Amino acid sequence: MRKLIIASHSTLAEGFKETLEFLTGIQNRINSLCAYVEGTEEIDKTITELLSTSDEIIILTDMAGGSVNQKFYQHISDKVHVIAGVNLPLAMSIALQLDNENLDIPSIVEEAQQQIIYMNDQKSEEKVEDE
Repeated sequence: MRKLIIASHSTLAEGFKETLEFLTGIQNRINSLCAYVEGTEEIDKTITELLSTSDEIIILTDMAGGSVNQKFYQHISDKVHVIAGVNLPLAMSIALQLDNENLDIPSIVEEAQQQIIYMNDQKSEEKVEDE
């Protein structure tokens, strides 16, 4: 089985988890780790507990240079995948494909990167087309 962990500074990860559960209906296979908030002082212990499984785990972290990502980075293996820079399209694509035997993580990441759009440029292009 494959599971998903979303990890962030503060409570961002819990928001992603709740949103994914709402949009996908997936329960029990998505975990969140909200680091450095009250009650999460022992992040290393929590990470060890989350990773103490024979399941394949995909971890989405908030930012590559952050301490949360660095904590998970040291656990990378054939069964532990770490992706930094979570966004909702990425999280949804991964969540909806947890059972896909041929999960292509690099393609999903590339597709999610295309969802980052400066909308002001889109509006400017619309104006040019209308003229």
